[in-house]
Amino acid sequence: MIDPSNIAGDVIAAATALAGLILVYLGGIANGYARYDTTQRHAVKSSYQKRAWFAFVGFVLAILSAGLALIGVWFDIDCLTALAAVILGVSLAWGVVTALLTVLEIS
Repeated sequence: MIDPSNIAGDVIAAATALAGLILVYLGGIANGYARYDTTQRHAVKSSYQKRAWFAFVGFVLAILSAGLALIGVWFDIDCLTALAAVILGVSLAWGVVTALLTVLEIS
């Protein structure tokens, strides 16, 4: 069995990297929305909001994972580190679904 304290650093690194990637994606969404003029924004706002909120949830999950892993290492609480690894897995899957939904919306 894997000792959660051995993978805490990897979880922290992966979670923060994923959060950074999602933040870049959110920036792209905001930039795309900003390209519309004021009269056109009303027509596309719903689509951009859905994508942004969905990605934001993935961002929060990734940050939560990194935070829990950090707290788990700091206070030597293995169950928090294990939970962080599980949440990282969920946030990775969330990122895949976010990308898939974006591709399907464009297609």
